Amino acid sequence: MAREAWNNKAAGIVSYGSVGGARAAEHLRGILGELAVADVRTHPALSLFTDFVNMTEFKPADMHTATVNEMLDQLIKWSKALKTIR
Repeated sequence: MAREAWNNKAAGIVSYGSVGGARAAEHLRGILGELAVADVRTHPALSLFTDFVNMTEFKPADMHTATVNEMLDQLIKWSKALKTIR
């Protein structure tokens, strides 16, 4: 099946919404697990109220920079590790 192409890969989740898209991210984690995709722990959650101007223009708060960089660092490490078993 085509889903094998997803197996043993890493994924990072960035979500947004009125409460940071937390529920959608949690549902996605379950789906990724079924696809044998390892999602990294750090999960930047953006708010429609504080990270978007008039809920349309993306203007993330400076505090997200460290979280996004941490997620990317984890993603690179996991991707390299999982490459050894693909």
